[in-house]
Amino acid sequence: MAKASKKARSKKRTSATKYDVIVKAKVQSMRIIDINNETARLEINEKGQVSGKHYSGVNWDTIEATMLADGSATLTIRYLHMTKNGESITGIGTGTRAAPNRRGIAKITAEGTMWTLAPRLAHLNGGRWTVEGEANTAKETIEVRGNFNISN
Repeated sequence: MAKASKKARSKKRTSATKYDVIVKAKVQSMRIIDINNETARLEINEKGQVSGKHYSGVNWDTIEATMLADGSATLTIRYLHMTKNGESITGIGTGTRAAPNRRGIAKITAEGTMWTLAPRLAHLNGGRWTVEGEANTAKETIEVRGNFNISN
């Protein structure tokens, strides 16, 4: 098997470290909490991968979405990241999802706060995070990229 070129390896490495966090996830379950002629309140559970400058591992999240008739939504996000070393990072935040385009792609923006008991990642405690990305409503996948605002 041929090795990837030095340029290709470098590009792959920089894309993973360009952001403090990259989350790629897929919907595992969705529950309708409430629905009427104007809004639908949903609970969405997702699982996927998280990677970035500070850690990599598995992502689990629960999103409570209040969706309007046009498909846009306000989001409350709760997540657990488990690193490859067994360390956990938890967080909570809020965001918005724009109405999906013709292809079912919706822009997402969100922000929040994170915590961890992991000594190696203690500098993240109380740090703020911001992400932006896309949800593919047809494939039920999301990909968001973002940064941390942490005090050292």
